[in-house]
Amino acid sequence: MTRTQRFTLAATSLGLFMIYLDALIVNVALPAIQSDFKVGEAGLQWVVTAYSLGMAIAIMSSGTAADIYGRRKLYLAGIALFTAASAACGTASSLEALNLARAVQGVAAATVNVTSLALVSAAFPDPKLKNWAIGIWTAIASTAIAIGPTLGGFMVQGTGWRSIFMVNIPVGLVVMALTWRFVAESRDERPRTFDIPGQLVFMTAVGAFAFAVIEGSRAGWLSAEILTLFVVAGAALAAFIFCERRNADPMMDLKLFGNRTYSLAIITIFAALFAVYGMLLVITQYMQNVRGFSPTDAGFLLLPYSMSLMIVSLTAGKLVGAVGSRRLILLGIASQIVGFAVLIVGLQGSTVVVSAGLVFVGAGAGLCLTPITSLAMTAVPTERAGMASGIMSAQRALGSTVGFAVLGSILAATLTTTLSTHLADALPDPTERKEVADMIIGNANPRAYSSEIGPGRPIKHLNHSTQKAILAVADSDFVEGIRFSLATAIVFLALVLAAGIAWFPRGSGSIAGAEREAQALASEETARESPLS
Repeated sequence: MTRTQRFTLAATSLGLFMIYLDALIVNVALPAIQSDFKVGEAGLQWVVTAYSLGMAIAIMSSGTAADIYGRRKLYLAGIALFTAASAACGTASSLEALNLARAVQGVAAATVNVTSLALVSAAFPDPKLKNWAIGIWTAIASTAIAIGPTLGGFMVQGTGWRSIFMVNIPVGLVVMALTWRFVAESRDERPRTFDIPGQLVFMTAVGAFAFAVIEGSRAGWLSAEILTLFVVAGAALAAFIFCERRNADPMMDLKLFGNRTYSLAIITIFAALFAVYGMLLVITQYMQNVRGFSPTDAGFLLLPYSMSLMIVSLTAGKLVGAVGSRRLILLGIASQIVGFAVLIVGLQGSTVVVSAGLVFVGAGAGLCLTPITSLAMTAVPTERAGMASGIMSAQRALGSTVGFAVLGSILAATLTTTLSTHLADALPDPTERKEVADMIIGNANPRAYSSEIGPGRPIKHLNHSTQKAILAVADSDFVEGIRFSLATAIVFLALVLAAGIAWFPRGSGSIAGAEREAQALASEETARESPLS
């Protein structure tokens, strides 16, 4: 590995660590932010969701811009914007200003996410080294996600919630210096234009869909507002497909999805991130709301996940050549399924059982995400690296957003459906029972991203024995809701595993097979662009 490759990997990994850390580090700061701004939880929710929404909307535009104007140039711009937005978050004087700055952070994070992977892919043309480098890249991103709550808890308790944003300023300056000095420029050398109609309808589709998923549990999934948003998203998606098929130089070349390896990789990435992000949300709620751990302790209890993911991700890149991508990917999905099953069994048991489940999930994510990312990037022509990276990053953003919303909503819906009925013995009076159930459900709803309220919160106007009975019921219902959420993730992963076994041929499930498919796709494009064709 050359000096340039080492520093390219360092610069891109550090930038990636910064943006993924901010995806979850803010969760444990929400009570302090709420106290400072004196706001309710409905408005506070957007401190988290504005980030993922900004990222999802901008991610494909960033990939196209990187291909046209240069990936190094866009990476520098993304880091600079993210650093400035972090400063705005740290100095925000109102919740509205903070939410706006978080949305800008998300847009900048989209640019950093897309260009970092494209720069790594371009800097490591050798497939074996590329596997290893992408293993580092994946481990850094996933570890940042896992340690975010732990680090956030320390910083909020030690130096206040604004410090979780201000720490990005020196880190951002270091990343910019490393990138400016050591990272080589790369771009799509073919003449390209910016697909404005495609960009606009894609943003509309993703924005409407993400907004509907995020707000669905609040407004009601069958409400006119949410149904309208889904209709708008569907219409915009149809318009996007129409635009891209007619455009000679599209933002998203739909022919990429004719590559079976790449298409299956996209589905697998979405499924893995859907399951992992959703799991992190509901398990964090379990640790804090059911088991009564502090935010910092809950973050520590997630370390089995982050450590196993980091170790396996570093190893997986080296195993691809010996074992094959197909086996690692399928084994990784299977390991995640086992991990979720262990979590379901262990929720009423000891912390050791839960930790074992987290190890399986982390190891499975590491086994799966490293080879699937490498395989997908190898399966497309080099000049399409920015576009391919953008599509994958869009799936990461959408997978995490949908995972948060869907698994969290399943937990909330389970509580809404069962809690009032199960409280009948402790609270015979229906009016009082509804009041208490609404209090517990509203405060324990995971979409509020609260780290201090839930079934363990005392209900002061009731006597001690009644409180104890209520809390026992709420605790049990909360656990059952989490189990149902995790079971949903298992079903989704099992479907993807079955699809992988059936549709991931052994020849295409290897780096060599992916390279052959990439060469075939490049040959088709060359023939199409030839004046003799």
